[in-house]
Parts: sequence; C-alpha cells; structure tokens
Amino acid sequence: MDRRQTIPKKIRYFLEYLLFRIILFPVQMLSLNGIQKLGQWVGSLIYHISPKRRKIARINLDIAFGDTKTPEEKNRIAKQSMIHMVTTALQCLWITRNTEQRIDQLFPVELKGMEHLKEAQNKGKGVFYLMAHYGNWEALGVYFGYKEFPQLCSIARKLDNPFLEKFLMHLRTHSGSRIFHKEESPMKMVRALKNNSCVAVMMDQNGGIGGLFVDFFGKKAATPRSLAVLSYSTGAAVIPLVTYPQEDGTYRPIYLPELKLEKTDDKDADIFRWTEEYQKALEKIIRERPEPWMWVHRRWKSRPEDERHISIY
Repeated sequence: MDRRQTIPKKIRYFLEYLLFRIILFPVQMLSLNGIQKLGQWVGSLIYHISPKRRKIARINLDIAFGDTKTPEEKNRIAKQSMIHMVTTALQCLWITRNTEQRIDQLFPVELKGMEHLKEAQNKGKGVFYLMAHYGNWEALGVYFGYKEFPQLCSIARKLDNPFLEKFLMHLRTHSGSRIFHKEESPMKMVRALKNNSCVAVMMDQNGGIGGLFVDFFGKKAATPRSLAVLSYSTGAAVIPLVTYPQEDGTYRPIYLPELKLEKTDDKDADIFRWTEEYQKALEKIIRERPEPWMWVHRRWKSRPEDERHISIY
C-alpha cells in the first residue's frame, strides 16, 4: 500500500484513540447508578436525533411483531433498545477500572442453569454457547474469566483501529477468557472443543449472501451455518446463554437447556434445520423481552436470490 495513504490513516486511528481515552476517564469515575443515568440520557438523545436508526428499528419491529404490537409499543421498544445499547457500551468502559470488583457489581447473582452446562460437559466434546447481542455480552465474557467456569472462547471481528483493538483485546482476555478472530482458522475452535472448552457464538446478525436463509420472526434471514456445521461434525453441545438486564443496571445470566437435535441421512437438510432451530431459540428469548436486543441492526438486509430486487431498508 502507498505509504502516503497509510500515514494519514495511522494519524486518524491515533486521534480516534486519543478521543476515546479522553471520554474514558470521566466514565470510569462514575458509579454504576451514574452509568445508568448517563446511558438513559445519551440513549434517549440518540433516539431523537437519529431518524435513520429509528427507521431501521421500526422496520425490524414491524417484521417481528406485525400488528400484535401498537406503533406506540414499537416506538417504546426502539427507544429502550437504543438506551440499552448505549448503557452496555458505557458499562464496558466503566469496568476497565477496578475490573474484578465492578464485574461483581454487574453480575451480583450466581449464574443459573449450571446443571445444563454440567450435563453437556460430561459428554467431553466441548460446548457451544448460543448467544445474541442481548444484555451485556461483552461484560459477560470478562465475568467468565474471573469465575470457576470452563474457559470461555469467543469469536469476534478484529477492529480496524489497532489502538482500540489492543485496548479491547486486553479487556476481553486479561481475566482468562480467549478470543478467536473471524479471520482465523476454524481449527482453533475445533481444538478448543477437543479440550472440552466452551465457545460463544453470536447468531443474531445478518449472515450475508453466503448464509442460509432460515426463518427468523416469520421472515427469511441470512444466517451463518458455521455453528450447525461444527456442532454436527464435532458432536459439541449447543446451549443458549442469556444475560437478562435488571432495573438497577445489573444482569442475571442464565443457561437454558441444551438444544438436542437429531441427525438424519441428509446432512445438508440437517444443517439447514439445525440453523433454523438455533434462530427459533433466539427468537423466543427476544420475543419474550424485546427491549435488550439490538433492533437497529439490519438483520434482514440480505435477501434470497428471488428477492434480491427487494430493498427491506
């Protein structure tokens, strides 16, 4: 790459990081209650000044709930979703100071459903955590590193800004958890599973044209097939893991029962069916309490071949 092009980019990345550090310090000084109040204020502000994001959230809510919820209910969910997203981001900045103590504040109750994890781990083939961008998934990864759980390995995309990526990697891994970048070989995940480790997989975002178009809230949504393929080939169990936010800004993490899916003689059909079952499990969680989910994400952006001419957003 032309050096004249890379130098301005490096300068931009450094200035972004400098601005981030300036914002970080006052956030670290707040109490958990202060973070809640700031998240409420900033999230409400973003909701009111970002018509594009409001529109995306409303389209998604119309797809998901149709006429079963009023426009007023959908607007409320969209606003609360934005407030929740901002609050979780602020909490992730907040826990970078006195991390272990603040993680204990965010997760004051023991993780429920441990019997489901123990049953799955007894098979000795590793465990996949089926997760969504729901609750505070980033802080949960740090929480696992401090507690006496099997090592958690999470899959993440590397940030473009190397200064922010280094900062985020430290937060994600210094408590003992591991990160696999999407660009890396899936064999790292396979080796982790062979060691009976647990791998967290987010399955609620647009999977692009290469994904499987399975049902999600009654509409075909492009979904990565990797979880079904790896679970099918390794025998690793798949357990939904949820972090439910509480009114005081804390979280209640819960393991749900393992998704035990049968194999047939048709592998391709099984992969499709398993992927759709994973989406149904996440849909059930989101449908029961929709506010903590990321409704501003363009989940249905990619369309099947016969719908490529249709623009959802």
